[in-house]
Amino acid sequence: MIGTSGTAAPARLEAIDVLRGLVIVLMVVDHAREYSAGTGRVTDPMTLDATGPLLYWMRWASHLCAPVFTLLAGASVGLQGGATGRAARMRYLVTRGLVLVVLEFTVVHFAWTFSTVWPMRYAQVIWGLGLSLIVLGLLHWVPARVRWALGAAIVAGHNLLDGWHVTWPPALHWAWAILHDRQVMPLWGELSVRTSYPVLPMIGLVLVGEALGHWYRATPDANRRRRVLLGIGAVAILAFVVLRVTNVYGDPTPSDLSGAWTRDVLSMLNATKYPMSLAFVLMTLGPACLLLAAWDRGVPRGARWLRRFGTVPMFVYIAHLYLLHALAIVWALALGFPWSAFDFRARITGLPASFGFPLWVTLPFVAVTLALLWWPAGWYARLRASRRYAFTRYI
Repeated sequence: MIGTSGTAAPARLEAIDVLRGLVIVLMVVDHAREYSAGTGRVTDPMTLDATGPLLYWMRWASHLCAPVFTLLAGASVGLQGGATGRAARMRYLVTRGLVLVVLEFTVVHFAWTFSTVWPMRYAQVIWGLGLSLIVLGLLHWVPARVRWALGAAIVAGHNLLDGWHVTWPPALHWAWAILHDRQVMPLWGELSVRTSYPVLPMIGLVLVGEALGHWYRATPDANRRRRVLLGIGAVAILAFVVLRVTNVYGDPTPSDLSGAWTRDVLSMLNATKYPMSLAFVLMTLGPACLLLAAWDRGVPRGARWLRRFGTVPMFVYIAHLYLLHALAIVWALALGFPWSAFDFRARITGLPASFGFPLWVTLPFVAVTLALLWWPAGWYARLRASRRYAFTRYI
């Protein structure tokens, strides 16, 4: 992000970077967990009847990642404000969005598969961020307040479209799968693409995030920022509870309220992630706003280490996928699995079908991964700050 004027800017940027660093760590935990149970043993960690408490809460904590990343991507644009002209910002946002889309289907895809023959491409969060930034760039000719109102309307209202499924003509079927209806779409031959993250709610969050960044830049009073963020966080959490208890709106999958208190809470927290429902956004961004409020005047010393990862999120995202996958392969070989047990066509990771480790081992696995990423993240942050290479503006 680009710094802004005013004495409060450094603390404000630190809070945002540390929050981003926190969700990166949660993301690493979630992705490391993918290797813990082997291939296909638990289809959905949020399924109450098939999931233990540790697995459920590890998965639930990771829910903060996608909406916080998306919101803060827009906030970065808002914090930059008028640092460049409108046309230049538009070109940059569209170009950066295109770069992210290309990275999703090339560099990120290979990190997950280590394969050139895996037949499915996954349109995940990086793709969604890319398309959202492209839309934000194209909308830079629209008045800012109109953009922000449109973003809020999309976030709040897109669940009205949950019952609409377009199957014909094919062009509209594809368009709707990209925007709002998670689908597997055939390409050619054996190739297909899965729209894991339909982008309509992500577009809304990026637009709202731009408004948040502008508000930060225009509000130097730390006390006022904290009050507003606390209010937004509390209202978001309250609205989430109301929506999930009443089941009147906000999520295509209603809470299963049986009268058993513990099960009811877990069911309420199992909000729809693909695409991100209104309930899901309220559930995750409410606590995120509370953290921003708590850290606005200064981040506790014990949490400041997170900033190293939060300042270069895209670099860490790509690097951690390659590192986790490589460590898992080395681990499997060290356990005695022969290379003939690896199959990069039949299984997405290519790992032996019986490879896995107890769930609790995920945490030391994550600790090793973060330790190995510590120096590279600092090196890349310094390289990016030097502005020596143009590509660092996009990664």
